[in-house]
Amino acid sequence: MLRSSFHQHLENVKDQISHLGKEVLSQFDQAIQAFEHSDLDVMKKVISYDEQINKYELQINNEVFQLIARQQPVATDLRSLIVAMKIAGDLERVGDLTVDMAKVSKRIEAESYLEKKHELLTMALDARKMLEESLVSFQTKNLIVAQKMAAFDDKVDAQFGQFIKGLFQSDTSEHGAEQLTQLAFIARYIERIADYATNVAEWVIYESNGEHFDLN
Repeated sequence: MLRSSFHQHLENVKDQISHLGKEVLSQFDQAIQAFEHSDLDVMKKVISYDEQINKYELQINNEVFQLIARQQPVATDLRSLIVAMKIAGDLERVGDLTVDMAKVSKRIEAESYLEKKHELLTMALDARKMLEESLVSFQTKNLIVAQKMAAFDDKVDAQFGQFIKGLFQSDTSEHGAEQLTQLAFIARYIERIADYATNVAEWVIYESNGEHFDLN
């Protein structure tokens, strides 16, 4: 395989990652919408689409394995392929977390703890912004955007800590501890999605300079 052909295949892999990123971002948007409006139909849609997200990741990994086997790349080419698999894996796990979010949302009563739900929506939109920006950093190789994930992640971590602390201080007499527990699960899933968005940015930096930079 000529190097020009190899790089064409590599660009194809990156296009597939961008597509996977858009799909996962759409999944997260729908999970947020379903949680906000207690929309059971959208929750089911998010859950059922997970199989397709898994297939996208598998396709990317298969293509990367074939490129490694045929071309035996080294140095920056090998690093780009490894980063491709890592980012695809992180995006697939974001997809899993959106499914978890949709499943738990089905157990939350529409009128339960509305103020807490509003806090979670704010946190979810911040995490969603992180995911979107991390994908931009990947597509444009923009290290400045990637490095901004550290501050974003700190913000979401602080929101998560404050939310959990608030849950412990909540009055459970109206809706019970079960509803609070489900809200805590949602908060945890959102916080983990922010972590994976940060991971994507870390891989963008690693691909560029060959050094792992911890943004968490």
